[in-house]
Amino acid sequence: MKDTIYSREQYLRKKAAEKEPLNIQLTNNYAFRKLFKMNYIARGFLIALLGLDEEDVVKLEVIDPFEEGENEEEKEGILDIKIYLNDNKKINIEMQNRYQEDWTERSLFYNCRMFTEGLYHGQPYGDLEPCIHVGILDFDLMKTPGFHHHIKLLDIKTNEEYSSKLQFHVVQLKQVESATEEEKQTELYYWAKLLAAKDWKQVEETIRGNPYREAVKNEMYKMSQDEKERYLYLREEMAVSDEVSRMRTAKDEGIQ
Repeated sequence: MKDTIYSREQYLRKKAAEKEPLNIQLTNNYAFRKLFKMNYIARGFLIALLGLDEEDVVKLEVIDPFEEGENEEEKEGILDIKIYLNDNKKINIEMQNRYQEDWTERSLFYNCRMFTEGLYHGQPYGDLEPCIHVGILDFDLMKTPGFHHHIKLLDIKTNEEYSSKLQFHVVQLKQVESATEEEKQTELYYWAKLLAAKDWKQVEETIRGNPYREAVKNEMYKMSQDEKERYLYLREEMAVSDEVSRMRTAKDEGIQ
C-alpha cells in the first residue's frame, strides 16, 4: 500500500513537471474553486446568472476565500463557494461533477440553513436576508428541457410569488449543447459552455469579448503552465478517477 501511494505520487510529480500542454477543465474541483473564489470572476458569473447590470453589483464579498492546496476529497467532489452580494443577499455556489441522487434535498437543506443562520433571538423575521443556491451540475437533474432552471416559491394555481427570499438556480452542463436559439443569445449560455469546455479550443470559443470570461481563460492558462498548480490539478483528477473506480467496484460486487 505504501509503495502504491509512493508510485502514484511519483507519477503526479513527473506529469506536473512536464512541459506538454495540459487541458484545464473547470469541472475539476481544484480549478473551479480556485478561479470562482476570485472576486472578479465570481462577479462576472453572477451578473450573467442573475441577469444583473454592472451597476447593480455595488459590493461583492467572497466569504470563504480560496486557500492554496485545499483538498476537497472529504466533500465528495462538492464545491461550496459562499458570496455576500450588496450586503443583503447570500449566495451559495456548488459544483457537483458526479451524479448525486439526493441533490434536490441537499440544495434545500443548505439554502434553508443559510437562510436562518445569523438570526438572533428576538430579531424580526423580516430581517432574514434573501438566499440563492446555485447548483452547477455535470449531470441531468431536471426533467424539463433547458440547461438553466430558476426555481422560486410560487402559488401553483396562479403563479403568484409567495416569497423571493429563497431561490434556486440549476445549471446543467450536459444540456448546454441542446440550448435553444433564445438561450444562445444570453451571456449565461457562454459561461455554461466555458464551464463544460473540454479543451482550449472550446474555451476560446466561449470568450466572445467578455472581460470576465477572458480573465477565467487567462487564469486557466497560468494554472496549466505552473508546476505546482499542475500537480494540484492532476491530484484532484486522480482522486475523482479513484472514486469512480471504487464506486464501480462496489456496484459490481453488489451485483455479484
